[in-house]
Amino acid sequence: MQEKPVAVISGGSSGIGLEIARQLAARGYRLLLVARDESRLAAAATSIGAPSCVMTCALDVADEAACAQVIARAVRELGRLDWLITSAGIAEPGAFTELDSAAHRRQMEINYFGSLNLVRPAAAFMADRGGGRITLVSSAAAFVGIAGYSAYAPGKFAVRGLGEALRAELLGAGITVSVAFPPDTNTPQYAQEQATKPDFTKRITAGGGVLNAQTVARSIIAGAEAGRFMLTPGWLMSLYGWAHSLYAPFFLRKQSRIVVQCMREKKTAEQ
Repeated sequence: MQEKPVAVISGGSSGIGLEIARQLAARGYRLLLVARDESRLAAAATSIGAPSCVMTCALDVADEAACAQVIARAVRELGRLDWLITSAGIAEPGAFTELDSAAHRRQMEINYFGSLNLVRPAAAFMADRGGGRITLVSSAAAFVGIAGYSAYAPGKFAVRGLGEALRAELLGAGITVSVAFPPDTNTPQYAQEQATKPDFTKRITAGGGVLNAQTVARSIIAGAEAGRFMLTPGWLMSLYGWAHSLYAPFFLRKQSRIVVQCMREKKTAEQ
């Protein structure tokens, strides 16, 4: 009897990570879900409905040593590691002049280093084993900087850069690397963002629509399994994926107009 494949998913207790876990469990994968909150992990495992196939581990992905231990645990207790999905991340939007340096550091630590900390030990194991798959979850904000996401976008740009470098470097080891660029997605994280998102950011991102997590997860899985590097859920992200360099100058000018307008309106209201 063939041994079932194993996937490790960070950020697996909610949102896109949890939905990817549900869909992979339905395909017969054994899972190790990692996130910071033990109670949310337990609830996520229960919701998947296949407890014998799901392990959980509380983890702060910013802790490099702890990440290495989690990958070692997956290999030790599940016997293999076929797929790593780094979906853990935070978004704390705000006006640049109002965000402290801790917000910038925190988002870079989790969004970029939190991915890197898992990829390094996972890639080492996969290379020794002869192959595997790594999927990094970036963001639509990695195509072009968005006003109000000055602390968030840099980490997601870095994830994209990491993926581009690893795609070439790890291919010879049989490791397929892909990067997902989900748009606004209806998740607890997205709902939380709205509390601190500046008005100009809301206007800039209006009209792009909000996808559901099931659709995004399905697109990411299908694209990664097909061996594609750039995973762009939805037609709009697919368009950005191909044409973002051409579109960026126009989008940046649009942003500037909106930010200036919002500042004028705020100044008038205060008078």
